[in-house]
Amino acid sequence: MRRAMIFGSSVAAILALTYLWPSFGGSSADNGGARGAMCIAGHCCCAGRAEAKTVAANAAQGRLTLDPNQFTGPVKQAYMVAEKNPALLAELHCYCGCDKADGHQNLLDCYRGLHGATCEICTEEALLAERMSEQRSPLDQIRDAIRRRFASDN
Repeated sequence: MRRAMIFGSSVAAILALTYLWPSFGGSSADNGGARGAMCIAGHCCCAGRAEAKTVAANAAQGRLTLDPNQFTGPVKQAYMVAEKNPALLAELHCYCGCDKADGHQNLLDCYRGLHGATCEICTEEALLAERMSEQRSPLDQIRDAIRRRFASDN
């Protein structure tokens, strides 16, 4: 619970800074992409304005998830999992609290927009699901493993 509160507070502070950045004289350029103007240490801090444009662009292209190539590291891998195996993620619950905060129905919803890029729990859940799926673990075992590892944090 403490970890989730710290992470949530950090994300809120980063989003607030991203929104207010132009007011403080920061660049308002969007760096040529939908991620917004501010990326810190390879992790994108995404403002709601950018997310709305990105989700709309995805829908127009017929994509279920954001393009993994706009991210790096484990976040890119997680978006690749969502793109490659959306049916698996659609069957899994996300334990970061986005079901309550954002109305997400399943783990795939985290990767339809920018939420998955800012949430360590979502990233770890997707990567765990991929590893277990590649080992041919049944869906119920994947669900149980994710529940055991992440449900206590929320």
